[in-house]
Amino acid sequence: MAEAVAEAMVSNAVLAVEAGTGVGKTWAYLAPLLLAGQRAWISTATQALQEQLFQRDIPALSKALGLPVRVAMLKGRSNYVCVHRLDLVRSGVLNTGASDPAWASALERIQRWAGGSRDGDLSELPGLDDHSPLRPWISSTRENCLKDSCPQLANCHVYRARQNALQADWVVINHHLFLASHSSRDEALPALLPEAHTVVFDEAHRLVELCETQLGLSMGSAQLLELALELKSMGPMMASGMQPWAHQALVLEHAVRAVWRLLPSRSASKGQLPWAQGAPQGIQVLAWQQARLAVLRALDAAVASLRAVAEAAAPLAALTHRADQWRRDWLELLRDTPEGTEQSGQTVRWIDHWAEGGWRVVRTATDAAQAFQEAMQSAGPVQSWVFTSATLGIDERLSWLTESLGLSDHPRLRTLRIPSPFDHAAQASLYVPDSLPEPADEDHSAALARSVAQWAQSLGGRTLVLTTSLRACERISKGLRLELATGAAPTLQVLAQGEASKRSLLERFRAAGEVGTGAVMVASASFWEGVDLPGDLLQLLVIDKLPFPSPGDPLTQARALRARSRGLDAFHSSYIQKAALALKQGAGRLIRSASDRGVLVIADRRLLTQSYGSALLEALPPMARLIDEADMRAALALLADTR
Repeated sequence: MAEAVAEAMVSNAVLAVEAGTGVGKTWAYLAPLLLAGQRAWISTATQALQEQLFQRDIPALSKALGLPVRVAMLKGRSNYVCVHRLDLVRSGVLNTGASDPAWASALERIQRWAGGSRDGDLSELPGLDDHSPLRPWISSTRENCLKDSCPQLANCHVYRARQNALQADWVVINHHLFLASHSSRDEALPALLPEAHTVVFDEAHRLVELCETQLGLSMGSAQLLELALELKSMGPMMASGMQPWAHQALVLEHAVRAVWRLLPSRSASKGQLPWAQGAPQGIQVLAWQQARLAVLRALDAAVASLRAVAEAAAPLAALTHRADQWRRDWLELLRDTPEGTEQSGQTVRWIDHWAEGGWRVVRTATDAAQAFQEAMQSAGPVQSWVFTSATLGIDERLSWLTESLGLSDHPRLRTLRIPSPFDHAAQASLYVPDSLPEPADEDHSAALARSVAQWAQSLGGRTLVLTTSLRACERISKGLRLELATGAAPTLQVLAQGEASKRSLLERFRAAGEVGTGAVMVASASFWEGVDLPGDLLQLLVIDKLPFPSPGDPLTQARALRARSRGLDAFHSSYIQKAALALKQGAGRLIRSASDRGVLVIADRRLLTQSYGSALLEALPPMARLIDEADMRAALALLADTR
């Protein structure tokens, strides 16, 4: 892989490399970059890998080779504390509307931390969750940043991080930042970063989905309620008596709630409604038209009032610009699309809604290739591109990635697949139980929980259950707690996604394995990748169902429409490939080193009974097969005895 990366840099090529677990792909692209002495951007899908590269991997390699390199890490601006906005919130100029004393205490703690922080990176602040309602108030956006007129420009962490990046040889960024900069002229990457000869995308498999979602347009209750709060706090503070600020904020809040009342109530945390006949599915067109017009009128009034006082203070000018941009976004989101674009799956529109009252309208194109090619062109005079991940496709041409991103016709495209060096046939076993109910059966999760409880007890925990939905995660974790509480053996810990942060759950799982108390972790979504539990910390990995995309997901439906419009079989060209890649990614959590041993359970009999099962099995590393429950018990007993 290192030789292929070096050759790509010399020949100015595009290289896509699928490198199985254990190849050492990080070193394989870092070493040629360092030896070549060329400027580079290194982009990751997650901030965890971004920080690992910057803080650990790059310094270690630089020291080992005795070759110094100036490295900077740059994140999106919302990841840095905004000293100016923090001052406004603490002084009451920005009234967050929260009267809870815990907010005041949290702000005081943030202020103390910010005073001593060198980088202002909010990930360094203990106890501040990514979804904390405080984050929007203590960080900036492109719209509300005062830029050169900010009184705290000299102390601005975003400005300082960007200055450091401009002086570096390598800059470690993330995919979100790479794609977001494409839609902003004043914050495009060539303006933020030094020119790069080579761009490396690690975790490149995430680019396809991010292109489809991030390069679209979205707007919802979060922006509108933020505007309402700033109208009734900043308006009276900086332009008192000049406009009916409180009334306009109230009208905007009522319009947001009117949209929410049209949406179906939810017991689950999040729902989605696709567009149908000019309105979200299931909502009367007339009622929707009235609600969207109420939002538009409220935005019209807010923008008119803000324009009248915009010159009174820089924050009001910034707020005016932001409100006007949101008004234009709202009009753009809800305008009629060109004839046939949604019917053919070229574009897709839907509304997300959450149980706690939030909603968001989203519109995006389903052609990730065009969006990504435009992003590549906007990156400046880059000579070579490297895309790598453990999962990039199911064929030698890695066509899932290369076709999805518009790379397949590039004259200097090179593809390479390097299998994992681990001996999966000797280190891992695969079990597909045929005694469980069908995956669509309501009793499937409960029956699986009973089986997992027995298996996990024989191992003393060391079990991770990956689910294809949060609903299944809740059902299985509940069933496990019930089964383990009534058993004769000592109760194992059950750790479930949603009850703590991902980092906290993984720390507790590791601690339980190290001290021998044992734990079973049940999780979905982000736990299918980026989880590294080597050694005997994890010996049983259970996947509850084949990870097909949800047929009700609007983006999935649009992909299928687009495939059919091109004469393709939507099920095989979209569903099967997505499922195979997700299955491969999830299964990769089990064997993380040459000494690991474990069992993979895929609790979905369709893997053996349906014609597409063979294609999905081929995506997995070769493993010994367990035929029945007796084989399973014997395999688990051997793992426990060996440990």
